[in-house]
Amino acid sequence: MYVCNVLLDVPLRLSYSYLSQSFLHSGSRVTVKFRNKLHIGFIASCINANHFNEYPLDKLSPIIAVSENQFALPQQFMSLAKFTSDYYHHPLSSTVFAGIPALLKKLAEPVITENTDNHYYKINPVKFTTRSPQLLELYNQLQDIIFNATIMRNYYGKNPRQLIKKWLADGIISGCQAPHPATEHHPLTLNDEQQIIVEQISQQLNQFNAGILYGVTGSGKTEVFLHLIKELLLKNQQILVLVPEINLTPQLAARFQQRFPYAQIKILNSEVTDNQRLEIWHSATNGACQIILGTRLAVFTPFQNLGIIIVDEEHDDSFKQNDGLRYHARDLAVWRAKTIHIPILLASATPSLETLYNYKQGKYQLYKLTRRAKPQSLLPTVELINLQHYPTNYAGISTVALEALHNCLHRKEMALVFINRRGYAPIITCYDCGWVSECRYCSSKMVYHHNKQQLKCHHCGYQTIIPPACPKCHNQYLHTIGHGTQKLEEFLQQHFPTANTVRVDRDTTKTKKAWEQLYKKIADNQVDILVGTQMLAKGHDFPNLTLVIGLNLDNALFSYDFRASEDMFKMLTQVTGRAGRAEKSGQVYLQTNYPAHPIYQFIQQHDFNGFINYILHERHQNKLPPFCHHVLIRLSSLKESALKQGLHDLHHISKAIPHQQITLFAAIPAVMYKLHNRYRGQMLISSHNRQLLHQYLSSLEQQLHTLQGVTIAIDVDPLEV
Repeated sequence: MYVCNVLLDVPLRLSYSYLSQSFLHSGSRVTVKFRNKLHIGFIASCINANHFNEYPLDKLSPIIAVSENQFALPQQFMSLAKFTSDYYHHPLSSTVFAGIPALLKKLAEPVITENTDNHYYKINPVKFTTRSPQLLELYNQLQDIIFNATIMRNYYGKNPRQLIKKWLADGIISGCQAPHPATEHHPLTLNDEQQIIVEQISQQLNQFNAGILYGVTGSGKTEVFLHLIKELLLKNQQILVLVPEINLTPQLAARFQQRFPYAQIKILNSEVTDNQRLEIWHSATNGACQIILGTRLAVFTPFQNLGIIIVDEEHDDSFKQNDGLRYHARDLAVWRAKTIHIPILLASATPSLETLYNYKQGKYQLYKLTRRAKPQSLLPTVELINLQHYPTNYAGISTVALEALHNCLHRKEMALVFINRRGYAPIITCYDCGWVSECRYCSSKMVYHHNKQQLKCHHCGYQTIIPPACPKCHNQYLHTIGHGTQKLEEFLQQHFPTANTVRVDRDTTKTKKAWEQLYKKIADNQVDILVGTQMLAKGHDFPNLTLVIGLNLDNALFSYDFRASEDMFKMLTQVTGRAGRAEKSGQVYLQTNYPAHPIYQFIQQHDFNGFINYILHERHQNKLPPFCHHVLIRLSSLKESALKQGLHDLHHISKAIPHQQITLFAAIPAVMYKLHNRYRGQMLISSHNRQLLHQYLSSLEQQLHTLQGVTIAIDVDPLEV
């Protein structure tokens, strides 16, 4: 008889003890009864019943059923979940259930759909006749390659199952052996910098090595990835590539699949179905899938023989989960690589300060790409438009920028107008009484969306129609303040009526299909002006884009957030890097009231090293990360009185615990005091010693249950303070 600690998907920090007739390994999937309901659970540990003395054995319930071994959680996943739980001070049960496919949580036994694309074919040397131009073109495209249903679908544009059956019966094609996954199509030749980096990393493939791939925008970082991936595929090893945004995955996946058409490449993000997620999990675990390309949740995927982890755009804040399990996928990827002794490559044109600080401390290696991959492609020239001399019109754009747009369109080249604010205007107000459109559920203003004549909160999603008159004084004349993508799009369509102006923000690209259609229009040169937010700043390559104009940029210079200037520099570096990535030279115009500010000067000179030294000096003087470590204790409540009491009690509890070398800041209301109809507060804890900080957190964690009427979250290494 054995006693098993079982992790359940319930909002409690404990595991629960159950009896088992046989020994069960950690990670085994079981069915148990909890509070008179059947639940799926996973074994955390299992001991002989003779060694269990917490409760009488007759008080324990038996495990009702044990699932097949293929549905057990691998030990590598359990180890990662345990580390994640300990480091982020999150319950182990919640951590485990956050990282697994949804179908493994359900009572029904999961059904895994086997991959049917592992049958390969080739064209036979027979005479082929058809009246269909589409089929004739398909036949000619497949003449010299070996293909499966997926490759055939890419050429054919629809499901080829019936066509494969017919061609097999007619002897037009025949089955053949699958080519090796490392077989390449149209590989590119590396330049000398790329070649040196690939050779250096290739020599360390069988050991842990944390490397930073720093390269200017357009320097060919993806090509370095592809050459390293070939090395791993030749060794029959698997590859995990993490990207920050869903919108980046189709473009990158297409490039990977084009280079390695015979490798099993899977995309893992929030748009995959539950069945697809389970199939990807299973194929990675048994080694059938060679490459996983995914967003932050993909870091939990178990592999049979993982050979390298690549984190693209490693600086991006999207790798940090900001609710529930508040983990950072980049940091977990580094821990995972170190644990299983494989290299990890952190790639960015603007590496994060934390990553660069690890390099300065000798923990990471630095690989540099100092020039663009195409010899004729140079970094764009950056001009600062002083708004003191060139004021803007009602849409927020100056005459200098308009003239640059006109010249760009005359050359039949594409332009990007960047404004990091969607909607038509951020505020609607009444000039008579001062009324402002505010969200009833958040401490924020309602944004005006002109196309739907709505006011919408971009934080909680609440939306309402525009009032016909001021709700306070009944004045019928309401006014908009500020600019957004919709207002800019409207103005540019009126000012350049013959140009095709397209807006790119979360309102226009809500689905994967919408983004793919837009990307195809851009690739086919059907777009003249792109109006977009930071969605366009990450990793996109548009050869005909030669002009970038940045609007409404100065707010970040005076933000309460100490990371704001760093985030601004990264964003503008990425945005300016979209221009002139092919043989055509690029130009960038940034509108500002403060052209002499150091941040703008560093951007204008493409001086990333100067900016990093400037910011590190500033952080060191103010004792901020990466020179110390932060934790936020976040409280929230539906009742304002409960939150105030919770903050008061948190202050006294935290002070009562010994805290040598720990700095405790005041428990205060959050900057956005109300969000999703919940009142929010926080307490910042700081220390130069990470180990002492975690020891203090463990002691504090045991006392937090005494806080009444509030929801508590521990945010380790927060990005927003």
